[in-house]
Amino acid sequence: MAPKPSGFPQLFCSLFILIGLVTVGIGIRICAKSLRSEHWPVTEGIVQTAEMKEHSGADSGSTYSAEVTYRYQVAGTTYTGDKISIGAMSASAGYAQGILRRYAVGQKVSVHYSPGDPAEAVLETGIHGGTWICLGVGTAFTLFGILFLQVQRTAARASMPGASMSSVRVQPDGSVTMDKPPVLMGVIFLLAGTGLCFLPPDNDKPHWLMYAVGAVFFCGGLMLLLYRLENKLYGKLASFAFLVPFLAVFHWVAFGAGECNGSMTTPFSVTHLVNVRTPFAIFTILVDLAIVAGFIHWLIKRRKG
Repeated sequence: MAPKPSGFPQLFCSLFILIGLVTVGIGIRICAKSLRSEHWPVTEGIVQTAEMKEHSGADSGSTYSAEVTYRYQVAGTTYTGDKISIGAMSASAGYAQGILRRYAVGQKVSVHYSPGDPAEAVLETGIHGGTWICLGVGTAFTLFGILFLQVQRTAARASMPGASMSSVRVQPDGSVTMDKPPVLMGVIFLLAGTGLCFLPPDNDKPHWLMYAVGAVFFCGGLMLLLYRLENKLYGKLASFAFLVPFLAVFHWVAFGAGECNGSMTTPFSVTHLVNVRTPFAIFTILVDLAIVAGFIHWLIKRRKG
């Protein structure tokens, strides 16, 4: 029988898995409700108020949400709704402003209401960003918990006398090293990349950007899986596939149109709305130079060969 991980790591990993499964369950419930809302009856409503609200975090900066209220009638009874969609989430100021432009005060809107409870209504149906994030985070927690358990179990086997060779090794100081990336690590990156493709970009961002970010994670996961093979050619091809969307994202951040602000953290303070174009531009140019230098070196080596 394979040895079990020690108590605390096993408890910690089990907690990760539990949190992940609960989060996935919540995401599935929201997803099912979002899909049902597409078949809710529709009535006409009027927007009463529309404003943007700021939500400040301790360290992660501010997010913004569009707060919209609207009035509608069902079977002669007047209701007031304030939900734009099921699974909506706070995001950037640009994203919230885009919603407010769609719902100006006094504008007539189509209201989708629950036939079982007309007081529950939304302006937009379907699956939205918060649902995907809930499903993605839950899946990541679950898979990471399973991954850590597998690594601990393999490390426990490797530390036993007479154990066969394994890609997981236990060092004299008790740390664990791996010769090959775990399969689940690649799967996590693949799922993360797929999920990111479903997230809508902010209104001031191009639509291809989230696909490119998703492709970075997807190709990264593919690269981790293919590097486990004896033939490293496939892993190298996946590395090139990873490099293309990676460079596309960094070039857009460094040289794209519009503002590009982020947060700068030091041991003493956190500064928000810092222009990140300069450090990204420096890094991107250095990466470009490194790629060009590597390509020239490969050409010279090939000619000499």
